[in-house]
Amino acid sequence: MGTVHVVGAGPAGLTAAITLARAGLRPVVFERNPGVGGRFTGDFQGFENWSTQEDVLNGLAALGLRVNFKTGAFRRVAFYGPDGRKRELAASRPVFYLVRRGDVPGSLDRGLLEQALEAGVEVRWGTPLRRTQGPTIVATGPRFGDALCVGYTFTTRLPDQAHAILSDRLAPLGYSYLLIHEGHGTVVSCQFAELREWRAHLERTVEAFGRLVPGLRLEGARPFSGYGNVFSPPRLVHGRRLYVGEAAGLQDALWGFGLRYALVSGQLAARSLITGEDYPTLVSRRLLPRLRTGMENRALLEVSRALFGERVYGWLLDRATARPDPLAYLRRQYAPSVWKRLVWPIVRLGMRFRSRYEDRRCRDPGCTCVWCACGTEGSRCLSRA
Repeated sequence: MGTVHVVGAGPAGLTAAITLARAGLRPVVFERNPGVGGRFTGDFQGFENWSTQEDVLNGLAALGLRVNFKTGAFRRVAFYGPDGRKRELAASRPVFYLVRRGDVPGSLDRGLLEQALEAGVEVRWGTPLRRTQGPTIVATGPRFGDALCVGYTFTTRLPDQAHAILSDRLAPLGYSYLLIHEGHGTVVSCQFAELREWRAHLERTVEAFGRLVPGLRLEGARPFSGYGNVFSPPRLVHGRRLYVGEAAGLQDALWGFGLRYALVSGQLAARSLITGEDYPTLVSRRLLPRLRTGMENRALLEVSRALFGERVYGWLLDRATARPDPLAYLRRQYAPSVWKRLVWPIVRLGMRFRSRYEDRRCRDPGCTCVWCACGTEGSRCLSRA
């Protein structure tokens, strides 16, 4: 086979390239940005550690990846509902591992890039791939906007801590969070509805955490934003292109956790090219059952919210935090079940569970960017590569 083109130097693309290079193939990564992690500014994201029994870091080793980036293990998270009452989720093992994103020291992106270069991967920076010939892995990120995350990164002298709020005033049908680790902080409003009102939601989020966390100051605050598609059906193959991560629509629809999906799908796409196995079959076995459960969970949340109002958030938090083993409880919620399958016809019919925002301003008729994610209006969309 020889050369394999990989479009995008994010976690999914770099994992695919690392796997290909170690198998003796020649992956060439095309990245439109001048460096790694171009969508991020050093903000914190989390490897959730509750959806499977296996610790997520052990899962990385199973993918052939080593942890050469900084992680912060959090076993306690303070949760607040719309009523402001604090509930603490405490577990015997990490609830999640914090990682930094972007072209900053110790980030996940730099760590994966280092592993790729060590494996002999060629990366062409500032080079969008306009046309493809031969086998290609597309890892260009989301195509639509179903959820919007806006926030600030900052420095602080406060100790490590993690907080989250479920409130539609701060993040409609989503959540807000504050993460602090080793002198760096991230405060975010992740919104799944009313995205046009993001400024007001972010202001309320900052004000709320300012009241809850004594001494909180956003020193050297830098704004950032990102979006994700969680409602569009997976698109795995088109011709000789294999789609991975968010480019394939692989992301948890309930809370938007996508790093596991990105890394695993990148490894599976590379594996299919190496061994000749069918990529959609590999994804169906490994990822699609949980992806479908995420959609069912999202449908249940939104229907419950419509019927019972915001009090459903407090009910969910009380059930999760009162358990002697909260991670086992969360793991059951993320696992496929017979009764949740009853929700699937509702999801399939659509309701509100189709991609909610699609930018039509770009002059390229094939563009599916959100808010002109091409970079400038009139430029050609990388996702068409």
